[in-house]
Amino acid sequence: MLQTHNKKPNLWILAAKFEFETNESIDTARNLFQRAIRFIPNNKKLWIEYFKMELLCVEVIMKRKELLGIKEFKSNDEPHESISKVEDAILSCKIAEIIFENSIKEFKNESPELINSFILVANDFNFTKNLIDRMYKRLTEDAELGKLSTSQDVLARRHLLEETEILKKCEKNGQIADFTIAELEEKANSAFLESIAFLDTQEMHLIYINFLIERLNLNSQYLNDERFERLNDAFYKLESKFQISVDYLVKWMRYLITFKKIDEAFEKIEKYLDEFKSNKDLWTLYLELNINKNAQEDIILKVFYKSIDNIKQNEALELWETIFEWSLNSQSQNAEKLLQLGSSLMVKEISTIARTKYLEWAEKINDFKLKEVYSNLRQIPPYSYEFFLKYIELEKSRLHEKDVEFAYEDALKHFGNEIIDLWIEYMCFKQEIKKTQDIAGLYWRAMKQLDSDLIEEFSHKFCLFKLNSTDGHTFE
Repeated sequence: MLQTHNKKPNLWILAAKFEFETNESIDTARNLFQRAIRFIPNNKKLWIEYFKMELLCVEVIMKRKELLGIKEFKSNDEPHESISKVEDAILSCKIAEIIFENSIKEFKNESPELINSFILVANDFNFTKNLIDRMYKRLTEDAELGKLSTSQDVLARRHLLEETEILKKCEKNGQIADFTIAELEEKANSAFLESIAFLDTQEMHLIYINFLIERLNLNSQYLNDERFERLNDAFYKLESKFQISVDYLVKWMRYLITFKKIDEAFEKIEKYLDEFKSNKDLWTLYLELNINKNAQEDIILKVFYKSIDNIKQNEALELWETIFEWSLNSQSQNAEKLLQLGSSLMVKEISTIARTKYLEWAEKINDFKLKEVYSNLRQIPPYSYEFFLKYIELEKSRLHEKDVEFAYEDALKHFGNEIIDLWIEYMCFKQEIKKTQDIAGLYWRAMKQLDSDLIEEFSHKFCLFKLNSTDGHTFE
């Protein structure tokens, strides 16, 4: 199989793992990885898995020696003099280091990310401290690599390498790890600031911001405020030196709102709206801020109408959801006007929400209003299954059997060829209202109207419906 599919890295990895784990043949596994790399030298996963296997080999040898009571091996990949040269190379992680060095030559332009991947693998073992130090040294001593912002990212994150182990120990001992993590995080933060001083580029600032977002998203009740202040400060520095992108601006605004910096968020959005006037997220945040600040109704509506004039109609769903929620909750006198406007749109996602909410709003007024809204919208595209279901649900709660049947028939005109459950639910309703004589007719109508590829599934569901029937009615 490998001869035929020699360009598929996963097959090589599976074969090597089988030899190592099942057949316990490190030589065969090593040979498979070496052959795989000759065929596919530009596959990172192969290099990383080969590196990991060599470290697992070291671990296996160390455990065997421990079981046999052989204590010739010192910690931190420093072998004893009496160990053979081959075993020396393995136990001192020399083979793993050679794999690492060769991979760096192969992926010269992507070295920092790859080095970080190797470091994370090595960090899972308790005998790789010196190897990890040598990998970090590779980043600091190489002048070309040192100029890369991605290298600075890897180096700054080094201070958090022990975080996982600390969390495990604290969890085991029932201790709070936040304060210990805060010390490590402070060191990493200082390292990032030094990197920015050394490499004051937009890319470096964004890497730092991504790091701070990552830390803030860990959501620690003790560290969140401090993490946010760092992030907010980093955003201000980015804004003062470079052109901030709309994606990062939106992220910034969301964090400002989350941490109750409403006035700051309001000021920033107003500053950038003209520049990014076609961005739906910025308009949605601006609308939400106006609503949360209890702005006057005419101001909220002005913001909303201006927003839908500036963004594409098919991107405005969140804006419509926000304005519907506000108008209904505040019992705005413009609620019906907004629902009518949304219901008339040809964007199905928006019109569906508008129409279902319109029905709910009308139902709270009276029966006549509910029927009027349904009658006005039932034949206007785009047709929505959810719209018909909502009306059926509301009329069922009012025990209006004829109106429910009428709505089912409307729904079948538009969706009877594709939705099996619509037919089954209609039959269930007929049974509930003791009109079991109509079920046979519905069955044959469904057999004719449904798409041919759905007939088998419908027949199966219909059989289950009959089995679950408590009426005992049978028909030909």
